[in-house]
Amino acid sequence: MNRRNLAYAATAFLTANTEVTAAGFELKEHSSNGLGRAFAGQAVILENSSILPSNAAAIAMFDASELSLFGSYIDPNIDSEGEVTNTVGPNEVTTDASDSEVSDGAIVPAVFYTTPLNDKWSLGLGIFANFGLSTEYSEDYNALHFADRSEITSTVINPTVAYKVSDDLSVGLGVSATYAEASLSTSVPASLAAATGGLVPSGGKIVDMEGDDWGVGWNVGVFWQALESTSLGLSYRSKTKLKLSGEIESDIVSDYNQSASLDLELPAMAELAINHHLSSSLSVQSSVGWTEWSSFDRLDIDLSDGNLLPLREENFDDSFRYSASVTYRLNDLITLRGGYAFDEGAAPEDHRSLSIPDTDRQWLTAGATFDLDSASSIDVGVAYIKGKGTVVNEHAALGPETSRVEASQSSKANIFSVQYNTRF
Repeated sequence: MNRRNLAYAATAFLTANTEVTAAGFELKEHSSNGLGRAFAGQAVILENSSILPSNAAAIAMFDASELSLFGSYIDPNIDSEGEVTNTVGPNEVTTDASDSEVSDGAIVPAVFYTTPLNDKWSLGLGIFANFGLSTEYSEDYNALHFADRSEITSTVINPTVAYKVSDDLSVGLGVSATYAEASLSTSVPASLAAATGGLVPSGGKIVDMEGDDWGVGWNVGVFWQALESTSLGLSYRSKTKLKLSGEIESDIVSDYNQSASLDLELPAMAELAINHHLSSSLSVQSSVGWTEWSSFDRLDIDLSDGNLLPLREENFDDSFRYSASVTYRLNDLITLRGGYAFDEGAAPEDHRSLSIPDTDRQWLTAGATFDLDSASSIDVGVAYIKGKGTVVNEHAALGPETSRVEASQSSKANIFSVQYNTRF
């Protein structure tokens, strides 16, 4: 058994879709009022300071300081049903490779503050997450050499400045500092250990790695009140390059017990949004979003001894997201929302894997705002997300031996969020 080849084939990570909420491992959960609309029109709705990550220019349209405190609970459900076949010489052994609920729930917080300096200039600060993932398969899962545990968390600190060109037009610029942490673990399942006659120990670590890094990016936006009833927003957020540095531990390949790093590029994003008032109480919104996932093409680990550990080719495609919503001002205290979104998956069919159940998704959402007084409000939002079923076929060449997994995956998620807003 070529243990080095085994490790090469089995250490893919940073590609699980934790919360099955957006393409790849993108997170859109920054706003409860936005969630209620499926984030349609998010770059143009002047409701509170949670608009900051979607459009830096829009904060210039606030005439008072705004503070928003946001929290969201994401309850995902990812199931995989399939078989894994291990071939050693003339012997071929097929075992079950099914698991359920491989992604745990997660809380996603955020905070936003904006303030006008004068009648032209405004400043803002947002702290939120744009990307995140976490999956963990059961200890008795028979394809742990393809997927075991993967986790990445990110925190974005995003100061912004906006300039009000006229009463109808503003522009904005932001700089974002992103801190990301990642951990992974792959191991030898009992089925593979048995197929090799115990040459590789069951439960042995193939790769266990942790790493972190800071990266810097930028974002720009334009807000235009085209008509009294219609506003438009356009925003762009740059890619962020990271070099996640840490340590590797391995029970299978002793040479891997050393320092290492992995280059990770978080993709650029853009949004075009519109908000149109049909009456004083009824409005409709729409957005088209784009994420440059094509920049996420492969994953390789640089070992401190100068060797390269190739993980896998991802070959993601750019993805688009289309959303539409309705907002209704019921009375002086309550605003209601409902939305729908279609979110394209980034992983092409021939590159889908157990580690990334990425697929097209549909969102159905609802939400409401309750005004507490003239300066404060509470937003709530809920969403149901259903992913299209996917088929996964993965192969690993382990020297003269091979391992093949064939599985079908299903995914869905529920999101619950609440947000407190105040102006002063």
